[in-house]
Amino acid sequence: MPKKRGLPGVGEMVICKVVKINPHSVFAQIEEYDAEGMIHISEVSSGWIRDIRQHIKVGQEIIAKVLRTENGIALSIKRVNPRQRTQKMKEFKLEQRAEKMLELAAQSLNKTLDQAYEEVGFMLQEKFGTLYEAFRLSLQKIESLKKYLPDEWINAIKEVAEKNIELKEFEFRAKLTLKTFKPGGISIIKNILSKAADSGLEIKYIAAPEYLVKYSTKDAKKGEREFSEKVEKLVAGAKPDAEARIEIL
Repeated sequence: MPKKRGLPGVGEMVICKVVKINPHSVFAQIEEYDAEGMIHISEVSSGWIRDIRQHIKVGQEIIAKVLRTENGIALSIKRVNPRQRTQKMKEFKLEQRAEKMLELAAQSLNKTLDQAYEEVGFMLQEKFGTLYEAFRLSLQKIESLKKYLPDEWINAIKEVAEKNIELKEFEFRAKLTLKTFKPGGISIIKNILSKAADSGLEIKYIAAPEYLVKYSTKDAKKGEREFSEKVEKLVAGAKPDAEARIEIL
């Protein structure tokens, strides 16, 4: 079970397990934190509740919103909308994967999962928001981790991430209009398109004089800049033999 240090923040969505039900309140163990929270009957469901046990059961897993943390943790179920519930479950499943990866990284260093949390896990959560984000960054922006981790942990985390995370590819697209009125026009066009392909752009013919230009990368922010630079170079390189115009799709 993924765990976090300290107490949850006000407004945070947390996964809980119901441990006790009273006539007007529910007590739940907050799964990610070593803490217990209370849900008042008025925060269980919208509308009037005649019997709280008809709405919630002992042992039930719920997603709740933290209302306050002073003088005990107050939680709400009714203030969690479907989008927030779905997002929290998605994040939680990713953290479960990340915790397993952290355990594998720890094993490669002859350390336990508890040691891994104390040495790097909690810190990575606090610096990057989630453990999973830290593992993802080890594949895309390893320098982000170098500020906080010793080399042995960086190498272990990156090695595990490479085996367990398949990064989504982002695709950038544009429509290229390419014309020339010079003799040997076909050769000129082919040469321009060949240079574009050599730069990493994928070119597909649509209908003269239009082409689809695509560029795929696993780093969205960097890829957007690279794509812009490559198509600008394509347009500039077409001159003076041809006229090239780009429309980003």
